[in-house]
Amino acid sequence: MSNTKEVTLIKNAIHDPDDARHFMRVKPIEKTVTATVNGKEIAKSHQVLKVQEAGFDLYDPVYYFPKADVQMDTLRSTDKTTHCPLKGDTEYFDIHFAGTQLENAAWHYHQPLDRSKLLKEHIAFDQSQVQIIEYI
Repeated sequence: MSNTKEVTLIKNAIHDPDDARHFMRVKPIEKTVTATVNGKEIAKSHQVLKVQEAGFDLYDPVYYFPKADVQMDTLRSTDKTTHCPLKGDTEYFDIHFAGTQLENAAWHYHQPLDRSKLLKEHIAFDQSQVQIIEYI
């Protein structure tokens, strides 16, 4: 009997080197994707990255917009940070837009880990506060 665990690695995925069951796939979206607050666009891009991640759960996809396609003047840095072993340390933003203030509703990986460098210069939005629309 062997003490090693068998793990099925997912093709084209980025795996946590300490736990292969934790992985993500980064997929470029070749459609227009928008982020809106109160029905007004805060971001629109044809170069969004869709991140699908599995770890303790199968997480909802997260869309990462190039900073150049986000109204960055609506974002204000907060003190909140989190760490992901796949992506690195986050920096969060409040959104002040369309007459609304949304707390910690956007984030980015200022210096993502090497394995997640595709996410550098991209902003993600909390989809419970910001509506993301992927057009056909």
